[in-house]
Amino acid sequence: MLKKLVLLFALLAVANAVTLRKWIASHEKTCFYAQTSAPGKKISFYFAVHQGGNFDIDFEVEGPNNRQLFKGEAERQGDYVFTANQPGEYAFCFKNGLASFADKQVEFDISVENEARPEDIAKRSKRDEVMNSVVTIASDLGQITKFMKYFRTRENRNFATVSSTESRVWWFSILQSLSVVLVAVMQVYAIRALFTAKRSRL
Repeated sequence: MLKKLVLLFALLAVANAVTLRKWIASHEKTCFYAQTSAPGKKISFYFAVHQGGNFDIDFEVEGPNNRQLFKGEAERQGDYVFTANQPGEYAFCFKNGLASFADKQVEFDISVENEARPEDIAKRSKRDEVMNSVVTIASDLGQITKFMKYFRTRENRNFATVSSTESRVWWFSILQSLSVVLVAVMQVYAIRALFTAKRSRL
């Protein structure tokens, strides 16, 4: 039982992660922040658009002193990992572009991890092997989670495509049926008008 508790707390200590979903209105810009207390920490940033418009959004990542680190336009998803060389506040912003008139739902994950340095690894003793195993397991679980998020995003997009196609097929079939009925009615009136004209001549 004690070993399980130690493993649990070790996993929680590996990284501070936040996973959120946010609806971003048209022309809206929303920012989220992560704080690092010391240099050399690894920051992981993942996002994916789940619903709305063409499933794309503008984003930018800024470091301390408003220094721009990453920027993208009309991106559907992204996965970035970088080392925070300066302590301070890092901003992760999403902007629903001016060309978009639809609200969009964005799922994103921000995690701050302690990045092991080579000199620190060299100083580790055998008693740290358990912690190394925990870090490896946590990293593998993080990769599995990212794959699951990717497949879930693809599922949402495919479902939206299927729903859109189904709606188009439905309205096209309705329009086609109305066209057939309209043509039939016009043919009936045309034939009746033809026979009426012949009778009047006789």
